Amino acid sequence: MIKKENILSHGVCLCLSILLVYLLGYEQRFDRIFLTYFSLTFLARLTFFRIFFCIWFVIAAIYFPIGFYYGPPNVAVISAIAETDFDEMTEFCSQLSVYFYFAPLILALIFIILFKRFSFPKTNNFYLLIFVLGLCFYRPIKAVIKHNPNSFNTISTTLLNNLKYPIFEFSLSFYDSAKLYFQEKQEQLKQIEQTNTIPILSINPQKKNYIIIIGESVRKDYMSAYGFKLDNTPFARTQASIIWDGLITPAPNTQSSIPHLISQSIFLDDKKVNAQLNNNIVSIANEAGFETYWLSNQGKLGTIEITVPRIASYAQHSFYTKKGEYNGKSSRGKHDTLLLPELDNILSTENSKPKLIVMHLIGSHSNFCKRLEFNVQFDLNNKNISCYVSSIKETDDLIAQTISILKKYNQDYSVVYFADHGLAHADQHNDLRHNSEYQDSYRVPFIFFDSDKTPQQKINKQVSGFQLVYLLSNWMGIKLDVNHNYMENELSQIPEQQNIKVKGWDNNKLYQFDKLKKDPNPY
Repeated sequence: MIKKENILSHGVCLCLSILLVYLLGYEQRFDRIFLTYFSLTFLARLTFFRIFFCIWFVIAAIYFPIGFYYGPPNVAVISAIAETDFDEMTEFCSQLSVYFYFAPLILALIFIILFKRFSFPKTNNFYLLIFVLGLCFYRPIKAVIKHNPNSFNTISTTLLNNLKYPIFEFSLSFYDSAKLYFQEKQEQLKQIEQTNTIPILSINPQKKNYIIIIGESVRKDYMSAYGFKLDNTPFARTQASIIWDGLITPAPNTQSSIPHLISQSIFLDDKKVNAQLNNNIVSIANEAGFETYWLSNQGKLGTIEITVPRIASYAQHSFYTKKGEYNGKSSRGKHDTLLLPELDNILSTENSKPKLIVMHLIGSHSNFCKRLEFNVQFDLNNKNISCYVSSIKETDDLIAQTISILKKYNQDYSVVYFADHGLAHADQHNDLRHNSEYQDSYRVPFIFFDSDKTPQQKINKQVSGFQLVYLLSNWMGIKLDVNHNYMENELSQIPEQQNIKVKGWDNNKLYQFDKLKKDPNPY
């Protein structure tokens, strides 16, 4: 029994247990809370464990802003940590509310004082401990029995993977995600040494210039071309040759989505997929005899390159507005329009080869207001959303300027614009952020512009961003030896796809798109 004088101390331990689970980004569960609670009541009174728990609670406080938005450690979190420099970290922090500035510092201070001075309760009822541990270990033991592992390593791994003790979970997730992250990087480095391995059957480009414009963080229901109430895409709405409503991106973030959008995807099974980076649209165009260019306003993120710059390295010519940084001090005042003079230079050069030009925009990347080159053009009584809608207008203007430059040189062209991923609402619809739980994080614009004067087509078909490289190759007149609807049909004849799957935050696992939650646009 708990003595009356210890009720307060036990209550503090219970609150600390609930708080630790929350700060590390995990779902509140009985076993997580009570394993933490009993570890505090049985061990925290000992000096070594008091220091141990203090360190972990401070780590949890520091991790809180990340855990709040992105959950416990996963590959996306690890890549952000590994590939972000000080300036980028500063900008991420600048996007957070004041609450996320002070809460981690205040919590860390409270934890240090608490573990230094608080008298943790003493629990000597080992029967109670055995009962609670039995409840907590029920699931891990059940998992071992169910999977019937045949070695000590597999038994211990199964136990740890199913043991819902937040400190172990966090450490294991961090280790496994980091291991997978660096394994993937090694595989990517091997792939980059290879060239395209998809056989090309025929090459018959119909245009002199093909331009792929990759936007950033645009969900289509914030565009007037797709019915948004404010006309922030007048050029696309009126001048596009095809407005396609239904493209579902492979993933909810840039680093995971773009490799699958413009490279071949290899499905290991129904639950996992890898991007075959050497089989990308640039390497395919190289083999087909195109002159290839990569123009980027996203730079190379941090000191470790990410997958997108690796794909970009296949281009015969490249141009970056930022030297090695993605979003830090060197990005200030560098807007997407800086790509236009380089585009003009490329088109002014005489070359008998057809051209593939990829333009990778910073577009509507958060912080939205910092993306704007000009004043906010729309007022939705919300600063963040007003800036977001205005940033989409600036991208529409950039597309218009791109077409204008193409027309200046009187060369035929075909331009396609799509975004890498969408976003979901946060902070009571006052902001938009990455979130893998909602369909709208994957619904993006897919718009074509053509030098041929034809009536505008509107295609309402849901299609997957996986294997979009086949569609893009077909669009460029490159016939690949693959069996896929994207290669076998003209754009308007591509059938709607069913049972589309997407990637979430947790590594390479696939999820059914239509089972995700919906996030309607309240504006």
